[in-house]
Amino acid sequence: MVSATRIGRAAASPRVTHAAVAAVTFVAALVLYVPTLMPGVGFWDTAEFQTVGPVLGIAHPTGFPSYVLLTWAASILLSPLGDTAYRINLLSAILVAGGAAFVAATVHRLARRAAPAVGSGLLLAVAPITWWTAERADPHAFHLFLAGLLLYLLVAWAQRVREVGAAADDPGDRTADRLLLAASTVYAVALGNHALTVLLAPGILVLLLAVQPGLFTRRRRLVAACAGLIVGLTVILYAYIPIRASMNPPLDYAHPDTPARFAYLVLGLQFRGLLQDPLTGGLAPVADFFATSLSMAVVVLGLAGFAATLVLARRPRSVGRPVALMAATWFVIVTIFARAYNDGSPDRYYLVPIALLALWAGVAASLAWDAVAWAIGRAIAWRPAVRRRMSSGVAPLLLRVVATLLAAAVVLTLPAQRALSERQAQVGATGNQAAQWLDAAYAILPRDAVVISWWSYSTTLWYGRWIEGRRPDVEIVDDRTLLDDGWDTVQNAVRHFEAEGRPIFLIRQFQDIPALESQYHLVQHDTIPGYSPLWEIVR
Repeated sequence: MVSATRIGRAAASPRVTHAAVAAVTFVAALVLYVPTLMPGVGFWDTAEFQTVGPVLGIAHPTGFPSYVLLTWAASILLSPLGDTAYRINLLSAILVAGGAAFVAATVHRLARRAAPAVGSGLLLAVAPITWWTAERADPHAFHLFLAGLLLYLLVAWAQRVREVGAAADDPGDRTADRLLLAASTVYAVALGNHALTVLLAPGILVLLLAVQPGLFTRRRRLVAACAGLIVGLTVILYAYIPIRASMNPPLDYAHPDTPARFAYLVLGLQFRGLLQDPLTGGLAPVADFFATSLSMAVVVLGLAGFAATLVLARRPRSVGRPVALMAATWFVIVTIFARAYNDGSPDRYYLVPIALLALWAGVAASLAWDAVAWAIGRAIAWRPAVRRRMSSGVAPLLLRVVATLLAAAVVLTLPAQRALSERQAQVGATGNQAAQWLDAAYAILPRDAVVISWWSYSTTLWYGRWIEGRRPDVEIVDDRTLLDDGWDTVQNAVRHFEAEGRPIFLIRQFQDIPALESQYHLVQHDTIPGYSPLWEIVR
């Protein structure tokens, strides 16, 4: 029968270790990502994150201090590999590939089959939103990396506790304690990176109570140490925001150097109106999204792996069921939030649920692998000549090699090749249009000009100003600047700069132009096809 005891037992494979599985997945994903990386500066949040880290500025809510500090370090450490924008894009590829690697290593920990583990990591890696995130500067890449690492550490902790048979009143195992402290550290860094991390807390609590029910009452010193790590490191990371804001950095979103403005930024109060009823439109759009991201076959396989784990992982030392309960809690809560948060690009919030589906698909494939191996073994056991060949050691190795190659072919040939061709076509179509637009815009602007812009283009102009050092005479006024500097409206800013006698240009959304034309005489200056022109206010 199928060896259900493989689920949730921590025993290193004699041939392929967890580290090797992670390394293969990481390298394979990175090989796919690098040819499709955004070649330089982008628009929108991408250009902001390509700029704010290297200048140690303040990002938009919730501030993302962990990611800002990481991109600052990457802009230095990766300096031989291209310009600043490309380095931050490359960092995303490295982080997403790392997240896929941790998912693969977790599958290997749970099911001890290398090929399905690598396959699950690559399934996550080639999902469209995962690949999109890996191509450009985005804190969601770091979030996926940290969530994958957190998952791996928690599974390793649970397995260690169950292996040593730590009872509720046991003083504990040092290795398990270190793993839990490491997980607490990762959780704190993740809190400093993205507020989505808060949604993972209930699932972690479910796992802790399921694996070691007496943890909070009998291991109070350990719990206090973990809580101290989380609180202390989180406070240290977020302290960057008011400290750096007091230094008047080049990019200083909302000027969070007072308690009120700090709370406004960190709590994301600007976006509190974006929440909606998660049931709007029903469940069909969510199901379609997951089916499109991973294919319906993988979604069904993932659900089967989750169900099989709950049913088969009955041994006292198995962690399959507690891990499944944690994963289910993560999946449900994060999916509800992603459905409710009506952001401009909500697909990024589904990265962790997609990772969990890929993980359980890998577990299901491992169980199927065990079943096939058992059936083949039973079929050939009655033939002495075949049994002698199989016991020689060469034949089993060849079978494993062939099976691994077939699994890799299924994973790479079908979804990965399709995804790679799609991503390469997109990169080839768009090229580096943000850089071309930036060149065209700066060529239009006369000396000492003022540009009253909006977010998608302001960030690109900031990159040219603060990273490339271009046109320090040009003042860039974003909609956020209108609020932070007390102008509130475009009209007030225009009056202010008209009094100074400076040339004034507008970059606005097209639906805003008719109202502005009724107040000002505008002359349109085209940049590149398909992107915003500059409108000059002619006195």
